[in-house]
Amino acid sequence: MKRQFLKFSALILSLGLVWGCDNNFSEVPVVDNPPKISLGAITSGLTEGEDFKLEVTLTDGVDKGTISTLASFSYTITLVSSSTPSGTQGGSTVFSGSQDLTGDSEKVTILIPGGFEPGDYNLDILVLDSNGNQSTENLSFKVGLARPDFDITGEWTMEPVAGAMKVGPTPGSAEWWQNSAGDVTARACFFDDIYTFNADGKFDINMGSSTWVEAWQGVAADGCGAPIAPFDGSGSYTYTYTSTTLTLIGEGAHLGLAKVNNSGEISNGAAVADQIAYTIVEQSQVGDTRKMTLRIEAGSGVWWEFKLISGAPAISALVGNWKMEPVEGALAVGPTAGSQEWWSNSAQDVTTRSCFFDDVYTFEADGTFSMDMGSETWLEAWQGVAADGCGAPIAPHDGSGSYGYQYDGATLKLTGQGAHVGLAKAVNAGELPSVVVPNDVTYQVVSLTENAGVKRMTLHIETGSGVWWTFKLISE
Repeated sequence: MKRQFLKFSALILSLGLVWGCDNNFSEVPVVDNPPKISLGAITSGLTEGEDFKLEVTLTDGVDKGTISTLASFSYTITLVSSSTPSGTQGGSTVFSGSQDLTGDSEKVTILIPGGFEPGDYNLDILVLDSNGNQSTENLSFKVGLARPDFDITGEWTMEPVAGAMKVGPTPGSAEWWQNSAGDVTARACFFDDIYTFNADGKFDINMGSSTWVEAWQGVAADGCGAPIAPFDGSGSYTYTYTSTTLTLIGEGAHLGLAKVNNSGEISNGAAVADQIAYTIVEQSQVGDTRKMTLRIEAGSGVWWEFKLISGAPAISALVGNWKMEPVEGALAVGPTAGSQEWWSNSAQDVTTRSCFFDDVYTFEADGTFSMDMGSETWLEAWQGVAADGCGAPIAPHDGSGSYGYQYDGATLKLTGQGAHVGLAKAVNAGELPSVVVPNDVTYQVVSLTENAGVKRMTLHIETGSGVWWTFKLISE
């Protein structure tokens, strides 16, 4: 019992010593944490010329023993690198600001009207409280080029025409290969693949149940088959778009042939890319139909070109009066589509054949077609004249028949014996008079564009086997 009493006494004595040393809590440590910075999302300003806006939430740190409040806020935005050749050099301060703060919590909005030029930027923030404690925060962001006037949002497919895909050793070349009109049918599973550019910057690929797959993807032979990852459209993709470049971001994102990227062709050993940049060669819109030609160098000296189309080809694109374009090369012939190897008209021929270059071809909205050759057109010896030259039109190529037309965006079919554009002798089975005059003739529509109200159209026709004529027309 005595021993327990002694222990209790010692405990009381120890507590007394502690209380004696407390001195009204003077030994409690003082704690004043620095302010907290919480960055919201950049809600605008990631495109050049767009107002920059970012909300920042600030709270004072935890106080124990000493009270503080928020005191000041400041920020600096620095350009790291510019995306424009003549832009400001990286490392320069392009904007800064500051303001006084009060209380324990406050929201600050960084608003910069007009935003920034394209480039990479750093945002540095400094916040102080009334006790001199400070906090910093950093945010990196990229400002992109404003999208061009030509709108690419919506659904696109490969244009179902010969030459929609081609490859060669120089830009625009088809020396090594290009798809034929027959390939459009054979690869229908590919030409119906849908590429969608969404307004929010997302990119989608919808191949359906079948697309064109090749041996490098692990199939026995090239042909239609189930899409194969990562080129099956199942990934998450985005895109950026300028007046000169279209960039797809995300492994498996592509346009045209999946094997083609900036490093080379996957079939030849190139790695699968997580980003592909295409050069924009041409863009056009006629009515609701948009067209776009993209080019990419796959490695060194391997140039691919892809033609895409958006919107159903409209007959309205053809409606109106047309003539042969009065330029050198408006008529040409060679062993391949678009070739001028064997012959093409000269600038002088435009004058010599003025009776031909003023012939008017009219496409009506109701599908009827007519030809007005006036009192003279260009005649050739096969039509029964003594020599090639200007003369009165000769039936059935004199425009006196009843004609119609059909246009599907890829082909233009004229119906009615004698209906034609360009040279009357050029028909699908061969060249007159070696074949009978047909009841219809079909041309491949290589291009149909409109600029400042003037439309231009280029047609190809294979007359028999390996004889390709080109006709260039212009609207009145």
